Amino acid sequence: MNTRRRTVLRWLAATGVLVLAPATGIGGYLWAETGRGNLGTLSFRNRLPIPPLLPPTVDADGRKRFRLALTAGRTELLPGTSTATWGANGSILGPTLRVRRGDRVAVDVANDLPESTSVHWHGMHLPAVMDGGPHQPITPGGVWRPYWTVEQRAATLWYHPHLHRSTAAHVYRGIAGLFLVDDDETDALPLPNRYGIDDIPLILQDRKFHGDGSLDMSDLGFGGLAVTGLLGDRILVNGGYDPYLDVTTDLVRFRLLNGANARIFSVGFTDDREFLLVATEAGLRETPLPTRRLMLSPGERAEIVVPFRAAEEVVLRSFPPPLGGNRLTRRLAGGDDTFDLVKIVPA
Repeated sequence: MNTRRRTVLRWLAATGVLVLAPATGIGGYLWAETGRGNLGTLSFRNRLPIPPLLPPTVDADGRKRFRLALTAGRTELLPGTSTATWGANGSILGPTLRVRRGDRVAVDVANDLPESTSVHWHGMHLPAVMDGGPHQPITPGGVWRPYWTVEQRAATLWYHPHLHRSTAAHVYRGIAGLFLVDDDETDALPLPNRYGIDDIPLILQDRKFHGDGSLDMSDLGFGGLAVTGLLGDRILVNGGYDPYLDVTTDLVRFRLLNGANARIFSVGFTDDREFLLVATEAGLRETPLPTRRLMLSPGERAEIVVPFRAAEEVVLRSFPPPLGGNRLTRRLAGGDDTFDLVKIVPA
């Protein structure tokens, strides 16, 4: 009955039947239950975690070989609580892999989790047999050893589980990481390029929690009121909650990844400053695009360059995204939600 009720409510919202009376009855219930945001609730007291670069070894065949161990652990996400999470080479998320165009690459992926999973190289051009999709599960205790030659332009890619019927849950528990590709063309440009200093990854994710700090996964499969999948009311950036970032340079390059399951972010700054969009998933744009807002759907990446002035603090925020559709459908999909993401603190 609960499943049928939720299905009917979502259908009514999608068709606009409830949009005429959002303040009363079922419409009022939907309206009250779907507004989300965190404005005024953060203190920006935690230093933003930066996923470490994973150093490769060079094997006997001359390949750059990386090693990832998928494990279960516990992470303090919300203050004073411990949450069961999954990660690669740690309790949540994973290290950043970095290669150059032309490199011969290999990755040893060990599954130390209690169930099968996979790891997919999202955005990488490579043979299907090395791709890590639903057709290539790694059983518990197993090791998968893909290898390939990097044959694409510089870009910000990422890796995540892609097992049939389990992708959403495995990413939600915490397995995800960046995979950066460099090339000579990008190296020759005056872009900030010191990883963790003026070249900063920002993995944006939303989560729901139970009162004891455990992850709430009850609506992960299009349950509840969401028309797009689970939408959380807490934001994690690089696996950290309530973060700030110290910056020490006039220009900072941010590599943004929407690592959420369903939420669409509309990213900008609270002072409405202009920034430059310099790259998307496929690599560099022909020219930088000045903008004040950037919308990112799940899995989407972008690189932006932002100017800062000494002692001029500002917050990176996700504003209500322009989703289209009727008013109630937009609200169900997160179209009215506003979230502060990370506070930027220039030296």
